[in-house]
Amino acid sequence: MRYCCIKILIFIYLGILSFSGFAQLNRRGTPFSSLYQIDQPTSADRILTPPNKEVVEAEDILHPIPYRFAINLPVNVWIFDPGSGIELPGNKLMYRYTIHAPGAKAITVYFDQFFIPEGGKLFLYNQEKSKIIGAFTAMNNNSEKLFSTALIPGDRIILEYNQAAGISEVPQLHISDIAYAYRGVPEFKEITGFGSSGPCEVNVNCVEGADWQDEKKGVMRIGVKKFGATFWCSGSLLNNTRQDKTPYVLTADHCGNGATPQDISEWIFYFNYESVTCPNPPLEPLSRSMTGATVKAASGDVNIKGSDFFLLMLNQTIPDTFDVWFNGWNRRDTASQYGVGIHHPQGDIKKISTYTTPLISTNWNGHQEMTHWELTWSGTLNGHGVTEGGSSGSPLFDPVGRIVGALTGGEASCDSFALNLPDYYGKFSWSWDMNGPDTSERLDHWLDPDNTGVEVLDGIPLGIPEPIIIPAELQVYPNPSSGIIHLKSKLFDFGNIIRITIFDSWGRPVLRSGRNIDDSDEIQLDLSTLPNGFYVIRIQLEDQILTGRIIRQ
Repeated sequence: MRYCCIKILIFIYLGILSFSGFAQLNRRGTPFSSLYQIDQPTSADRILTPPNKEVVEAEDILHPIPYRFAINLPVNVWIFDPGSGIELPGNKLMYRYTIHAPGAKAITVYFDQFFIPEGGKLFLYNQEKSKIIGAFTAMNNNSEKLFSTALIPGDRIILEYNQAAGISEVPQLHISDIAYAYRGVPEFKEITGFGSSGPCEVNVNCVEGADWQDEKKGVMRIGVKKFGATFWCSGSLLNNTRQDKTPYVLTADHCGNGATPQDISEWIFYFNYESVTCPNPPLEPLSRSMTGATVKAASGDVNIKGSDFFLLMLNQTIPDTFDVWFNGWNRRDTASQYGVGIHHPQGDIKKISTYTTPLISTNWNGHQEMTHWELTWSGTLNGHGVTEGGSSGSPLFDPVGRIVGALTGGEASCDSFALNLPDYYGKFSWSWDMNGPDTSERLDHWLDPDNTGVEVLDGIPLGIPEPIIIPAELQVYPNPSSGIIHLKSKLFDFGNIIRITIFDSWGRPVLRSGRNIDDSDEIQLDLSTLPNGFYVIRIQLEDQILTGRIIRQ
């Protein structure tokens, strides 16, 4: 029964949530307690009652999927008491509040009232101070006054508020509840806790991803809050026929079904969370994130009789610095011959899975309508990419980089017996206009607002990359060129893969190439098929990007 294998994973956010819809703002810094070497509190201000282990285990046996690992416990406390501060040199003040949740493997904190005045700083850390997050400041304030913190290991958490001299305005910090992680986090480590996907998976910057360097930028990890818990899903930015960079996001309906509007205002979207190299990195890579979205359309059926799509629009425009891609799409009901899926299995860094045989039109879970694409994954040079929990909602691409489906689920996994079992993607063609007559049940109203009838649409970048010409690092000659150009750099390392993208003056990619560096520090590129004009070249190395200008004449 396919329904049991939906690729959704329950998880607590590993990033900071500030519910304004902007990029996450963390000013770092050092708590006063560390600067002035003040001892940690020895007693807790609030001790919570742990969940009943037997009841929780029985529930998990009865409902094993999706995977739950945290229970929310009510707290309902204001943590700032103006009379409880510790006076420090220079008329500074420090306030601390300790919560003890006995037996918790990790804790995250939810605020339903959050306001920090100018000059105030909030830090959170565990008893050992092995994990410190913050400082959070007035920059984190938002109109909803909602906030949530990263996952902090241990069963005791300390909230420390630092007040600069001369500040009279008081903060508003009310904790509604905490997430009590009771299982599923033994792998939580400061350095390698992100590596939770199966060993067969292939990182998106391996050679398998060389031709998908634009498309990958549109794929994101999504922290989905609903039902008093948190899940991992995947999704993708979508282009629309106006090409106005409206921040539409496509994921799976089974990820969003049941979430309230307030829940969705607390979803977090992680961009470019990936290894810059092919091997798994020793340190967790950074990512850019935004929080908050609004539902525009969905198939809206908990039993997945339709194509299982969920269309969102982010509550804010995406900052230019994010370097993202609005993926194109193909709404024809035609089976793609080969392509890839890009996703975040288990909420891990971005992976790529490859299919080399034609898609098969099918139904889902025995329903009558042919709403899904069926496929099996192929082994490649660096593994045998499949999908896992957390991959739900991720895009399926045709050979030219257009989305043809979003993942519902399947049977494939990294187990040797399951590598070649099928997965199922809700058809983009069905999601377009076949789930129902209302605009809230279909994609066409949103992605083709002027009713142009376009059936295929290419992706576009957020903006043209800013050229950075460093003669010592990259030589491009002849420039201007009538066709063949040579690229030379001392940063070209033997055996490495570089990825080249040429953009026209409108920011559209017109040429892409992945190259293996041989024993020369020079490569050749043919521009003879391009019309005369100005172009931007971007060369992605393992750990940096070179850009420059090229004139074709």
